[in-house]
Amino acid sequence: MGQTDPEAVAQIEQTRRRLDSELEELATYLPPTTARLKRSAAILAGAWAGVVLLAFVLRKRRQRAATRRLRAIEDRLARMERRLGR
Repeated sequence: MGQTDPEAVAQIEQTRRRLDSELEELATYLPPTTARLKRSAAILAGAWAGVVLLAFVLRKRRQRAATRRLRAIEDRLARMERRLGR
């Protein structure tokens, strides 16, 4: 308070320059946008590959279980036929 207009304007400009330089310095600590995009794309691709792999494994597991059930039925039928054939 008690400052003349030119002094206040000069102080505001000085504060603005100081804040701008501090913001620029802080911006150097942040990774660039392209790096973030690359990282996000890599994470997304990795997650997608994991989902595809999981789906493949579950499908194979389901097929093996179905095959196992069919073999068990065939074995039981074969035993039954042997018993009835005697």
